[in-house]
Amino acid sequence: MAKRSKISDIRAKHTIIALLILFLILTGRLFSLQVVSHSYYRQISENNSIRMVPIAAPRGFIKDRNGKPLVTNRALYTISYLPYMSDAKFRHIDYLADLIGVDRQLLEEKLNAPIRNRYEPIKLVRGVDFGVICKIEENSEKIPGIIYQTEITRQYPADGYGSHLFGYVGEISDAELRKRDPNIYKSGCIIGIGGLEEEYDKVLRGRDGVEYLEVAASGKILGRSPYRESVPPQVGSELILNIDWKTQCVAESLLSGYIGGAAVAIDPSNGEVIAFVSKPNFDNNAFAGVISEELWASVANDTTHPLLNRACVGTYPPGSIFKPITAAAALESDSVSINDKFQPCYGSMRFGNRIFKCWKPSGHGRLDMLGAIIQSCDIYFYQVGKIIGLDVWAKYSKGCGFGERTDLDYPSESSGLSPSREYLDRKYGAGDWSRLLILNLAIGQGELLVTPLQMAVFYSALANGGTVYKPRLVNKIISPDGEIFKTKTEVLRSLPFSASTISFLVKALTAVVEDPAGTGAAARIPSITVAGKTGTAQNPHGLEHSWFCCFAPVEDPKIAVAIIAENAGHGSAHAAPIAREIVKAYLSSIGVL
Repeated sequence: MAKRSKISDIRAKHTIIALLILFLILTGRLFSLQVVSHSYYRQISENNSIRMVPIAAPRGFIKDRNGKPLVTNRALYTISYLPYMSDAKFRHIDYLADLIGVDRQLLEEKLNAPIRNRYEPIKLVRGVDFGVICKIEENSEKIPGIIYQTEITRQYPADGYGSHLFGYVGEISDAELRKRDPNIYKSGCIIGIGGLEEEYDKVLRGRDGVEYLEVAASGKILGRSPYRESVPPQVGSELILNIDWKTQCVAESLLSGYIGGAAVAIDPSNGEVIAFVSKPNFDNNAFAGVISEELWASVANDTTHPLLNRACVGTYPPGSIFKPITAAAALESDSVSINDKFQPCYGSMRFGNRIFKCWKPSGHGRLDMLGAIIQSCDIYFYQVGKIIGLDVWAKYSKGCGFGERTDLDYPSESSGLSPSREYLDRKYGAGDWSRLLILNLAIGQGELLVTPLQMAVFYSALANGGTVYKPRLVNKIISPDGEIFKTKTEVLRSLPFSASTISFLVKALTAVVEDPAGTGAAARIPSITVAGKTGTAQNPHGLEHSWFCCFAPVEDPKIAVAIIAENAGHGSAHAAPIAREIVKAYLSSIGVL
């Protein structure tokens, strides 16, 4: 009996020890859960009951030089998916597609895309109407993780005015996301695409906020969380442009009747861009919402290429508006004087084994340089080109900035093409090109290509006496707290011409408009002296392109303009009257006219 009692005592002790160990384990576990890991499990609990909803910051307004709002904001609804609200992959694609009336494949692609952060909403559909939102709210328990948000998108001017100037906004692509700062740009965020929206995206976009909502176990939203304070978004900075919207609208309206075209107006005293127009344009309000496949296809397949910004990306042979550069090159190289007269113009002339024609079949007779510029005689300038040769012509063309970008504050710009000996050797082989190429180049044809922006910058420099300013669309940036950042006036270069040469060119260009024999009579403005040059550039795809470049008033230039109207015919008949109205609009706007 004693032995059994002893065994019982040992078992009791073991049992007590085991219970004590178990108690200690349970106590330690409770201590770990409630004290050591309190923050961790508190976070999990909150994640199960709190929904984190990012709030996109409203983008900053864009205004013209006079403070007129041009680009503002409007509200739209977005349907998104929060991965952490669903235990596994979203399993109700068919139901959701039928409920909100969208393509199932579109939803499936977005829902099955790799998830970078379970707490970041995946935007499924943007720009839905209020009726769809009501369906989402009524059926929230059947579609866990599906939420709706009120977002802010852009409101642009009507009729597509300024569409190339502003660009539009859209959801960031995966490829673009990989290039961007992950601390700023998240999957599904809205970015600027093209135009000022893209160039100044970082200052326009502001800083996103976040709202914390309390939800039931079923997924139903109960309201704002009492445990976490929402962080309000910060609106983006404002852009104040150099654009004068009255002048911009006049240019937009006048170019609307042409297949395509562009207008650029610049203040010659500082490089400020007063008008920046490309036609045809597009509806950037439609692009700022949900872009349907039909809309994108109609724009992408449009043979007039409405997305092409002809003002600074489109390139064209300049035609006769380039003749002042040829004339100045001849004067600066001492190859020709202003009084030299060559073989008379009878409408055509043989060079080598080819016949080169003048735009005027009956000819201009014998002219000096002033008369040749006034009447835009091709035969005269063929002969000047032959005298100075390619190397001299190329030197002064490059010295004026042709073949290079102007460094406009815009996301895309063409450099154009100013052919040189090195270029021709690369293209045709060393020396395997005709020496007569200079004849076409001398009248602004051949392989020479320019943008309307480049021509506006050049004529601005002529107007101010030879200073080439960097063109600027934005005048200043105003931060949400009122801090103002003013863009700087920058000098790119000086024209490679003497003061006497520039003075002669201004005299000649003034006569183009004011002289009875001048080709630019359609640009005359009573009481205002206008200097300008017409151009008619050959186009292998139809009628000639119509050019006109000018500045006014000559005595104290306030505006320089470059106009091209595609497939329109002679510059004197089409581009010159457009330029006249643009000049009048701006001079009236600033009280000069």
